[in-house]
Amino acid sequence: MIKIENVHVSFGEFKALQQINCAINEKDFILILGHNGAGKSTLLDTVSGRIIPTQGKIFRNNTDITTLSEAKRSQFISRVFQNTHMGSVATMTVAENLAMATLKGKIAGFKSAIKNFPEYIVEETLKPLNLRLEEHLNTPIGKLSGGQRQIITIVMATLCDPDILLLDEPTAALDPVSTENLLQFVHNFTKQRKMATMMITHDEQRAKFLANRTWVLQKGFLQTE
Repeated sequence: MIKIENVHVSFGEFKALQQINCAINEKDFILILGHNGAGKSTLLDTVSGRIIPTQGKIFRNNTDITTLSEAKRSQFISRVFQNTHMGSVATMTVAENLAMATLKGKIAGFKSAIKNFPEYIVEETLKPLNLRLEEHLNTPIGKLSGGQRQIITIVMATLCDPDILLLDEPTAALDPVSTENLLQFVHNFTKQRKMATMMITHDEQRAKFLANRTWVLQKGFLQTE
């Protein structure tokens, strides 16, 4: 699906990524481990298109996307950050945020999205969680707990049916209970949709049940399983 060939990323004299060779396949759930500064977020930045590699190539289904912009890659790559306030608009309701997410890559206006709100999201995704999130559709998303907001953000990130979901320490700002709820949600959600996922985490023990592969970054070099 995504193939990375001999990718290097440098910022001046600093070598953030070195000789990265790997592939992300359909249905993979990859945990990315490493100390602070090891290159984990830079790797996701490179996959998402936020950073163009200094050297090397990135392919999607044998098509070279190395210089494709982040905006264009967002059609098939979605990302969720550790900051629960990123990826949604705090003053808009949960329903409005979900409706807005359905517009990615489309010409239709926001009013049209609200009018044709995708009720299947409530029935197929929110209600089965048993977290009562469907009761907060008219609540400004900024008033939800961090865990609730992060779950909604992940749902929003996947409404465009991406090839790959990138999770950049999504539980970093959450309490233990919210972390457990979120990880279980991610497990069920990505497995049901057979969605390839890459997740950075510092909590290997809590998250290891999610993964079929584990990658470790150290000083910009990648070790894969």
